[in-house]
Amino acid sequence: MLNIKTFNTKLIYGDVTMDSYEIFSLSLDIGEAIIKSGGEIYRAEDTIKRINKAYNQDCRVFAVPRLIIAQSGKKIEIRKIDKEYTDLAELDRVNSFSRRLCLENSEEISVTKRKIYKKEVQSLSIFLATFSFSLFFGGKITDAVFSGIIGLTVSYSSYKNINLPEFSSNLIDAFIICVMAHIPYYAGFSVTPDKIIIGAIMLLVPGLTVANAMRDLMNGDLLAGLIELFNSIFSALGIAMGVAGGLFIFNRL
Repeated sequence: MLNIKTFNTKLIYGDVTMDSYEIFSLSLDIGEAIIKSGGEIYRAEDTIKRINKAYNQDCRVFAVPRLIIAQSGKKIEIRKIDKEYTDLAELDRVNSFSRRLCLENSEEISVTKRKIYKKEVQSLSIFLATFSFSLFFGGKITDAVFSGIIGLTVSYSSYKNINLPEFSSNLIDAFIICVMAHIPYYAGFSVTPDKIIIGAIMLLVPGLTVANAMRDLMNGDLLAGLIELFNSIFSALGIAMGVAGGLFIFNRL
């Protein structure tokens, strides 16, 4: 059996022949990686079908945001997807690999490693994103700077290591952002807390999930689209409740 779950090996089909189950399992690994990285459900299903078809295997697949069920001949496999994240570089890498796998199934295929961005690059991206959104929504330079600092603080807080549900995580993050946004104001800085808040909470807004939900709905995957849409609504509700809780406290002061 080939250990190719992480896509960090080299596949040489001239020397190693994958059996039908290995091909089937590999296609599910790729479909799972697509969903985990923020790809659309229909893209994952189509990729799984195309890989199996390239190797003359019939495959039927049903996928929703946290589950993949696939059947090929007498082989049936269920994949539970525990956690999703947005990683467009990983999504592009997996898509490229799946295309090469379909087109070059009798040649050597080199698999690139997953791109891991340095912490400095991630920190700069977080700061610039929150800084820019604060300015975009009418904040001053001081508001934008504090928004960037708060975005970094929340992103690298120790409680982020706890595997919380998305609703709870967004509620806590939004509450902390709201509380921290008021600290500079009460410390005497000339800032507008709401402009700081709106810049920082943009890190939490599930924009890609909403876009994927609409794409899946328009593609006819109604169940997957509705699940993603409801996930987005509850994420937004968690953000709103967290901010509302913080504002309620400071309005009482």
